[in-house]
Amino acid sequence: MSHSPSPQELKDEGMRLFQQGKHKQALAAFEQAAAGFAAQEDVGNQAEMLNNMGVVLRVQRKMDTAVTTLNQAAQLFAQIGDHNRHAQTLGNLGDIYAQQKKYTEAARHYSDAAAQFAQSNEKENQAQVLRALSLMELRRGHWLAAIMRMEESLQVRPRLSFPQRIFKWLLRFANRLLGGE
Repeated sequence: MSHSPSPQELKDEGMRLFQQGKHKQALAAFEQAAAGFAAQEDVGNQAEMLNNMGVVLRVQRKMDTAVTTLNQAAQLFAQIGDHNRHAQTLGNLGDIYAQQKKYTEAARHYSDAAAQFAQSNEKENQAQVLRALSLMELRRGHWLAAIMRMEESLQVRPRLSFPQRIFKWLLRFANRLLGGE
C-alpha cells in the first residue's frame, strides 16, 4: 500500500526539482501541492505554491500564464494580509513585466513591492527590489532614475560593505551632477 505525498512533501519535492533544473517536474509538484493546500484550506501555502509556479513558468518563458498565476498568488496573499509574501509576488511580476519591456507595469509592481517590504521592515528585500527597478531604468537609458533608485536601494540596505559605501557616495555625487536631489 503506497501513501500519497502530503502537500508539504510535494512542495519540498518541487523545490528540490527546481534547484536541479527539472522545471517541468517541479511545476507538476507545485501544482499538486497547491491543490492539496487548497483542499486543506491553507491559503498561505496555496498562494506560495502559485508563486512558485509563476517563477517556474517565467523560467519556461510562458509569460502570460506566469502573470495569471502570480496574480492569483498576489490576490491570495493580499486576502490573508501576508504583506511580505505579497511583496515577493509583486517583485516577481515586476521581473516578468521588465523582461517583456512593459516598463510602466514593471515599475508599478517593483514600487508596490518596495513599499510593502518597507511596511514589513524587510529592508534587504526592499533594497533588492529597488535595485531591480534601478537596473531596469538603466537598461532603458533613464540614467537619473536609475541612479536615484540605486541610491535609494543602498540607503535602505541594513549594512553596507566598504565598496557599497563608496558606490553610494559616487551615486550621490552623480545624482547631484545630473540635477537630482
